[in-house]
Amino acid sequence: MIAPEMTPFPVSPSTVGAPCHEVFRLPAERAAVSDARRRVRSWLTCQQVSEDARDMAQLVISELFTNAVVHTDSSSIACVLQAIPGQLRIEVRDQGGSATRPTPRDAAAGDESGRGLLLVDTLADTWGVVLGERGQGRTVWAALPAHSA
Repeated sequence: MIAPEMTPFPVSPSTVGAPCHEVFRLPAERAAVSDARRRVRSWLTCQQVSEDARDMAQLVISELFTNAVVHTDSSSIACVLQAIPGQLRIEVRDQGGSATRPTPRDAAAGDESGRGLLLVDTLADTWGVVLGERGQGRTVWAALPAHSA
């Protein structure tokens, strides 16, 4: 379900660093996508999240991070992970300079790209986009089912 008008999931500064949160920043480069996937898998393994949930989260972070790299002029990208009972929340925050919203598109059969947000829409319980103030940056977030290992 797409919910573009919803706000990102809050991460209270007092809880950042607590066992149920992970925050990291990486360079906005294609090579950093694999690092984002590794960090997600490692953190979710420590949180004792099921293998299926870890796989879904890796796909989602890969798609959202790649979109931020390809479609914005960011120099770095922040990722926020939050585990609550039964749910994993993922945020990808870029510094992009336009006020456009990422939206799923219909990719032709021969296209090599353009299906990432459709994949996110399929895997996530819900997801959305929040544009930054003054048109600077955006947060794309997704909520995924997460079961204990």
